[in-house]
Amino acid sequence: MKDTIITLYVNTKKIIALKEKPSKEEVLECILIGDNHNDQPKKENFVSNIRDKSKLAWVGAAMHIMESVEDFVIITKIVVNKKKSLIKLYDDGKSSGKTHKDGHVGKAKHGAEEEYRIHFLVNSGGLERKFKIDPKIRVI
Repeated sequence: MKDTIITLYVNTKKIIALKEKPSKEEVLECILIGDNHNDQPKKENFVSNIRDKSKLAWVGAAMHIMESVEDFVIITKIVVNKKKSLIKLYDDGKSSGKTHKDGHVGKAKHGAEEEYRIHFLVNSGGLERKFKIDPKIRVI
């Protein structure tokens, strides 16, 4: 298995139109998350199956880019929930770009699973808003 790229696809027009403090369910109705493996893209309960000692990258993408060519999605932060997380994040200076985040999975036990948080910025028609979701990774 190769390194993992986790892509967050966002319906930029739909998510920008949500009320001021949308529910988790409302945000999930506007996104699809997937990776470059055979993990089925989902709106919720997404788990990316990865190998230990592999690299990770998180990128954002406008779901309907041909309809809204100036809209964009930027991954602003990845937050791990444990002190001894499976995910080791790179400093922004070591990352490969400002539009996404990079890291790796250290040595981990087969079957280990962890929830983390993706913070992202959406720009649609010049309006910007920030959101977050909580997917998981699992070591296989």
